[in-house]
Amino acid sequence: DWLLQCIQTHKVDALLVSGDIFDIGNPPNYARTLYYEFLRKLLQTCCRHVVITGGNHDSPAMLNAPRELLATMNIHVVGCAQSSIDDEIIELRDHNGQLEAVVAAVPFLRDKDLRFSYTGESGEERTQRLRAGLVQQFKMAGTQVQLYENQQVPLLAMGHLYVKGAYASSKQDNI
Repeated sequence: DWLLQCIQTHKVDALLVSGDIFDIGNPPNYARTLYYEFLRKLLQTCCRHVVITGGNHDSPAMLNAPRELLATMNIHVVGCAQSSIDDEIIELRDHNGQLEAVVAAVPFLRDKDLRFSYTGESGEERTQRLRAGLVQQFKMAGTQVQLYENQQVPLLAMGHLYVKGAYASSKQDNI
């Protein structure tokens, strides 16, 4: 209710939720009911677009199950890494089909999304391979979004991840 009130008060056009919709992979029915009830109420507000990505506590399969149905209501769900990075790029369009914004919607990336395991690899090797996979996935998303630079619309990026020992920087390769 608080979030719905904020959306109305601030006349929010788009809501971006970057993961951890639930706090466990198999949430109880009451939690799912709250989620769908919130989305239903959201449709009655000024918010015209919703982009939801999966987090490390979410079940990708559960989030993705109603994805096609939700997309008809401008609720875009990316529960897990997609086979094509193009499927993580969401175009937000107005009622006339005009492009309003583009979102790179990168969900939480699991080990299996980023690399294949290798027998006998050390913890440091595993960490380096995961880091390289994260950098590659976000660079690919950035490259796809940059294709819209001449469209004169906001280009947004969202991702759900955790990093250890990272710091904010304008350099692209820091993670």
